[in-house]
Parts: sequence; structure tokens; C-alpha cells
Amino acid sequence: MSSGRQAIPGYWMNETSGELRPVIENYLTGGHMTAREVAIMRVYLRLWMSSDHWRGPMIDPLRTQIDHIVDRDDIERWLDRAMNEGIDPL
Repeated sequence: MSSGRQAIPGYWMNETSGELRPVIENYLTGGHMTAREVAIMRVYLRLWMSSDHWRGPMIDPLRTQIDHIVDRDDIERWLDRAMNEGIDPL
């Protein structure tokens, strides 16, 4: 799936704003996610998927589907589809 031309955007554990890490940790531990947290997750997933590193027929649909994420279940479904394409942003 990868072309190797461009580095993958920043991994969440390396972010420095202090906003993303608690959101991801909350998601990973099964906590309730607020609308703001879901929005932060969408921004991260958009950044992750913006790389031209990703190749394949499902990449554009995955990119488009990020805009339809509105809750934890949507995040989980999106991550499952991404994992099927060899993409693991978490």
C-alpha cells in the first residue's frame, strides 16, 4: 500500500499540542467521547490520511469517510476498514 515517497504524517504519541493524546487515550480505554473529542480525532485521521504514502483502491473512500465520523462507533468502523488496508494510525 505504500509508495515510500513521503513520510507518514505525525503519529499521535509524538504530537505536542497536548490535545490529541488525551483523546486517543480516551478512545483506546473505552471512555465516552464528546463531540469535540470526535472532531479532534477526525482532524488527526485527516492528517494521517493526507500523506501520498497511502495507495490502493480504498484510500480515497477512507479519506472521504472521515468526514462522516460523528461518534465512537464511527471511529471504530473506520479504523477497522483502515486496518484492512494496512493502515494503523493508532
